[in-house]
Amino acid sequence: MYRHIFYPILMLLLLTSIAMAKGEKLALVGSGAPDPKDNLLIENLEKWGYVVEPHAHGAKHPVDLAGIDLVFISESTSSANILGAYTDSTVPVVNAESFTYDDMGFSPDGTFNSDAGDKITIIDTDHPITAGFKGDITVSQPAAQLMTCSGLDGDVDILAVRTDNNDLVAVSVYEKGAKTLKGTTKAIHINIWPHSTAWQMVTEDGWELIHRSILYGLGQIAADVAPKNKLAVTWGQIKTAH
Repeated sequence: MYRHIFYPILMLLLLTSIAMAKGEKLALVGSGAPDPKDNLLIENLEKWGYVVEPHAHGAKHPVDLAGIDLVFISESTSSANILGAYTDSTVPVVNAESFTYDDMGFSPDGTFNSDAGDKITIIDTDHPITAGFKGDITVSQPAAQLMTCSGLDGDVDILAVRTDNNDLVAVSVYEKGAKTLKGTTKAIHINIWPHSTAWQMVTEDGWELIHRSILYGLGQIAADVAPKNKLAVTWGQIKTAH
């Protein structure tokens, strides 16, 4: 477990970041306003100190982001409803709806997967989101659908892949100004794996990674170890490392 190797300094940063989180507003995009499937997600977001503003995917998107600190796109969203609406968001985006990645310019169409699984493998152990985690991490118990994608392109930092198929990326980051298939990002985009029908199955480690994804998006955990202008990691590099 990561707790046995967790860096004391990072823990201090995380505790400080949690204290800073009070009152920050997250726009939650889902299939309802909110969809009951996202109730546990909202419960955790509020427990972490965020104000959640839910938006149904059937509304006009992007929503008005005035006063919004971060956009969280739940998998309960239908990609056909929002397409690439948040591609040019000027506030950070945490995205669990992998079927929007082609619309956003992160990958070609047809590279998505949502098979059931329970583990992801950490590829980048130095990134603030995954620091202290190592190897295979159980993120769903029991196994549930994992939203993943192969063929990510551009200036992407791949943090974790499916343990049973490391072609499929489970956690990735496009920094602000990163090149994509459609241009450059105007804010950081963090792509994560949870399926909206599986919030109840997310493990403690899984929730920790989700929380850190938000903290990193908000600039509340150290970014000095994050690579700048990093080229896409190739699947060959990933497989060689494992």
